[in-house]
Amino acid sequence: MLKKTIIYTGGFELPDKNAAAQRVLSNAKIFRDLGFNVVLVGIDKSLPSHTHIKETRSLVQGFETWAVPYPSGKKSWFKYITTSKPLEYIVAKFYNNDLYGVICYNYPAIAQLRIRSFCQQKDALFIPDATEWYESSGGGVIFNIIKWLDTSLRMRYVHPKADGIITTSQYLTDFYRKRKCITVELPTLYDVSNLTYTAMENDRTDTIKLMYAGSAFNLDRIDKNRSNIKDRLDKIILMLHKVHQKRSNFVLDIFGLTRENYLSVFPEHTDILDELSNVITFHGRQPHTEIIKQIQKSDFTIFLRNIERVIEAGFPSKFSESISYGTPVICNMISNIQPYVKEGENCFILELDDLQAQVEKLLQILTLTADERKQLKSYCANHHVFDYKKYTDSVKQFLQKIGTQNEDK
Repeated sequence: MLKKTIIYTGGFELPDKNAAAQRVLSNAKIFRDLGFNVVLVGIDKSLPSHTHIKETRSLVQGFETWAVPYPSGKKSWFKYITTSKPLEYIVAKFYNNDLYGVICYNYPAIAQLRIRSFCQQKDALFIPDATEWYESSGGGVIFNIIKWLDTSLRMRYVHPKADGIITTSQYLTDFYRKRKCITVELPTLYDVSNLTYTAMENDRTDTIKLMYAGSAFNLDRIDKNRSNIKDRLDKIILMLHKVHQKRSNFVLDIFGLTRENYLSVFPEHTDILDELSNVITFHGRQPHTEIIKQIQKSDFTIFLRNIERVIEAGFPSKFSESISYGTPVICNMISNIQPYVKEGENCFILELDDLQAQVEKLLQILTLTADERKQLKSYCANHHVFDYKKYTDSVKQFLQKIGTQNEDK
């Protein structure tokens, strides 16, 4: 009998409560289009800690879904990172004779090893979806040690034992191909047929609307030297401060943190923010639906990131999300986005550590007319570079390679 069920499990919150959910839903549609029954097993922060997975069955975009409570406290975290029992329960109850494979999205190492063993018992595929190489700094000593051990075990031992690996960047693809692993590289994708576009409100104004949305840093885990900050919002603000001395036809809306959050990490920028108070606005955390609305109302989204392993191993969903919703991006070049960058069409590249060059480039961008900006947005909206349907053949070939490899064993 031909098995048809793939279970996709990990720390995603459906339907769209985190970026992971966006990725998993699009990837799941690829497998569904290839003829599989895809079942999603995520987490849910609204569930009481004692909730059994059997009580959580639901339907999201045509997918049968299940969830486990988000762990809180040491005991529940230990259980979450070491057990595969919830997944084994629903397989035994509903998919026992139809399991084709399990895809583990950034899953804890010990729990993944248990899932791998379970898959072997069921003659099913074990496939990690690797989108992060987590850093282990900024927490307490015990946290950092556990995080380092889990990440090292996951990336260097568990994943290479898989039947195949879904990666999200050239960095991870190269890392695993050197270890003779079968891989398929998928950036953060979208179902273009489901996207709705909102017309710009300011397409006939000289004021250019910039937008940053994201978690620039984890307030609880910043090290003393601020070396583990992901997004360099501080560099953006310093750049805008210089630009503002020559041109003031811009605004920057910041979503994801408050002014107080920012100043708790960069207190030396108090005077700068005071000077820029008429052009920079902090909005704090907002629902994802509001973020999408604001992306579409903006002329550009903007971010800068340090070039280091944790950044190059992942893929910035804010990059593909912005372009998919019709808004070009201003950012620095990172290896993972390089294949998708069309300078002057969907993206403008800044030098990360050259403030003068940043200022000169942004001053040029600020001379763009409303019609020119509208053409850029139209290009992004009509060139569906991150449409999941473009990757169906790649995933099909990936599964065929895995099948051939297993036949040869």
